[in-house]
Amino acid sequence: MKYTWLLIIVYFNFLSFSFGQRPGLPGGVSGPGASNPQSDDYFTRDTSDVIYFFADKPSLEYVFSDTLLGRYTVQYDPIRKRRLDYSHLGHLGSAHQAIVFSPQIRKGFDLGFHQFDLYQTKVEDLPFYRITRPFTNLAYSQVSEQSNGYIEAQFSRNFADGINLSIDYKRINQLGTQTKYLRQDIQNTALAFGLRLEGPSKKYMGMIAFAANTIRQEDNGGIGSIPQDVTGFRSPTSAEIFLQEAETRHALREIMYTHYFTLGGGQDSTRQVRRSYSVGHQVKYASNKYKFFDTSNDLDSFVYKSFLGDPRGFRHALNYQELSNSFRLKSFKLAAGASEKEVRSQRDLLELGITHSFYSIDQEAADSSINTLFLNGLLNIALKDRLQLNASAHLGLLDHVGDYRLSGELLLDFKGIGNLELRASNQLSTPTLLQNRFYINQQQSWNNDFKKTLSTSLEATYSQSKLGLRLSGRYHLVNNFVYNDTLGIPQQTSTPISILQLIVEEDLRLGAFHLENTIALQSSSEDEIRLPTIYSKHSLYYQSVWFRFLNIRLGADARLQTSYQGNYYHPLFGQFILQNDREVELYPSIDVYAAFQITKLRAFFKIENVSQSFLPNELFYLNVYYPHSIASGFRLGFQWRFWD
Repeated sequence: MKYTWLLIIVYFNFLSFSFGQRPGLPGGVSGPGASNPQSDDYFTRDTSDVIYFFADKPSLEYVFSDTLLGRYTVQYDPIRKRRLDYSHLGHLGSAHQAIVFSPQIRKGFDLGFHQFDLYQTKVEDLPFYRITRPFTNLAYSQVSEQSNGYIEAQFSRNFADGINLSIDYKRINQLGTQTKYLRQDIQNTALAFGLRLEGPSKKYMGMIAFAANTIRQEDNGGIGSIPQDVTGFRSPTSAEIFLQEAETRHALREIMYTHYFTLGGGQDSTRQVRRSYSVGHQVKYASNKYKFFDTSNDLDSFVYKSFLGDPRGFRHALNYQELSNSFRLKSFKLAAGASEKEVRSQRDLLELGITHSFYSIDQEAADSSINTLFLNGLLNIALKDRLQLNASAHLGLLDHVGDYRLSGELLLDFKGIGNLELRASNQLSTPTLLQNRFYINQQQSWNNDFKKTLSTSLEATYSQSKLGLRLSGRYHLVNNFVYNDTLGIPQQTSTPISILQLIVEEDLRLGAFHLENTIALQSSSEDEIRLPTIYSKHSLYYQSVWFRFLNIRLGADARLQTSYQGNYYHPLFGQFILQNDREVELYPSIDVYAAFQITKLRAFFKIENVSQSFLPNELFYLNVYYPHSIASGFRLGFQWRFWD
């Protein structure tokens, strides 16, 4: 590490000298609430005639994001294709957790496995499209080995009689051996498709969606020993790993049918928009299966030393079947003036509903069932593109009686002065099944009766598009927080934990040269939540149009965090646990790339972690015991959007 701090100081002094006090990137958000939930690019947007919505809120529409050579063109990894990065185990598709703290939104029964959430597509997340011609968006990237690739595809087209088809597909293959350590093979597949039927009078709309998510991963438990001379490795396969035969399987299957009958709407004789009234029903069935198994009998390994094993190895399996019904009453009014090819904005929305869910749970050694009933409410109000108020609430009854969540946001557009966003939430939630009860080899490892967790979050964000500035302050307070201690056993705190955060984002420009920065500062009052004090990412690039048709971007991305006592991913039960043996040390990971665009085709070439070439005796960690590959990786990719 003796050269790392010198490198960081030189790097930031160069950035300050080159870009300090320069004007920002032009363009910006069109108004309160205009941000696309599928994209975190707040400063560069293009219009499109591809409009989509979700089954839960069909009257709330979004424009498909087409950001040309935007900030996420070369970011193929889901943990980095976002404003605030996550961390994983050093290779694409592996278990992940947030670097910048954010409380999880909870409602109802929770199995407790969220380490693969970013790689899954739930039925509620499937977009339905409003288009006039068939639409396809295809992206693919791979490293030097053909068996290591990532493909994403979205497709939609209309059929006769008001039928529309939507398909969303993602597949991660990490099967090669040259660029990763032993026992890190991954196959993650997320397939979702749906059909939307709209009646001739547009009074009735029905949507059926199916999602199949499959996670197949080898687990090596981390890297045991790292030689002092890292260059002594002929390949990453020379490293010692903790587990030789462990694997995780997670299969989630869902089918959901949502339909609405709407009265009113349209325009009256004076061209005033009439209010719409809608009644809706949604039924959902889900099968969720999770299994970990290790056929080795290494009972004294680093991973299993805290648990009673079996000569046949280690195994646990959890699964549940879910059947839920939801009924909703809605009243909303659309803004006037939008054509069929434009997003139909809402002036207001009021929704009241009730949801009943039944869960049949199988833990091999124990069966149980849970009934939940939730009352739901939603209120959205927009006033002349200057002010928007969004509020939501739910209250639990039956087996989750007392669970609730209240959230609200106020979005203010001061035009040339900037935008102000205020958010607040308060949530009381039952601990997950995994936190309360767990079995290994059909023997009970723990049986807890934890209190409900109470969390409160406050956030204020100011953004100014002309300056390319976004400044956020956040405060979180968590009572009865549940965590996994250094042995992996769930524990609950008796002391409230407060987390204070400041997040600064700024985009600067000097001619064709750009500098994008995101810096997050955070502090936790208690040791049960461990976070890097500073996490930052930076992108320095040149962007221009060559030969009147070639849009080009040449640049480098850097990310780093201050040293901290990071968590260890325990594959036995799929959780990140506390540990006191190692630190995640400060390491400047730098990628260099070239990206190109010709009409609807985008391509990029990228060399990842070039820092390894000038820091040969250090490894890049985001989580302890799980380093990134020793060799710098070359990756290429393309994205192609086309019609018909």
